[in-house]
Amino acid sequence: MTAPLTEGWPTSAAAAAQVTADKYGPPDEASPNTLIWHDRTPWKRVVVSRAIVPHRFPHEHVDVVQHVVEQPVPMERLADLARFNGSVVYDRTRGELSSHCEDEEGNILALNLAHDVVAHGMDPDAARRRCHEAIETRNSENRDPYLDALVFEPGRGPDPDEATIDDELRDRLRHALGGADRPA
Repeated sequence: MTAPLTEGWPTSAAAAAQVTADKYGPPDEASPNTLIWHDRTPWKRVVVSRAIVPHRFPHEHVDVVQHVVEQPVPMERLADLARFNGSVVYDRTRGELSSHCEDEEGNILALNLAHDVVAHGMDPDAARRRCHEAIETRNSENRDPYLDALVFEPGRGPDPDEATIDDELRDRLRHALGGADRPA
């Protein structure tokens, strides 16, 4: 289904695109470098990229697929989130938590553990160990449920932050930039 859209892509990226299309149907957006699916429960967005990013945690692989949920992250937990996994990213303004990995299973696992870190105070090193342990169960009878589905309900959306420039300063900035129609 995605073969014409991924012609010339690295094999791992093209394969991830095909698996995603098999599960969620044709992408909602396509460019020469990116395929995007919107609002495929539980995901706000799924993005497969032709750009491959080498990643060595928890094993060597390439990150080619991103899964995004709306999920708040308390500011005091951001450092722990970063210590847990560099491929888990929080965009505060959009209220989005995402993970980049080689496949959906890896992203589900990373997001579940990220939620444990930010919502339940799990130590990032313990989350890293749990990630490794979960992957060891992939093909066993005792498969870790963190591999199969989100164990939390994605929540609240954007955080537009707070204005720090008052109306008077905003008007002066607009005037200095050359007119009232220009945003400050």
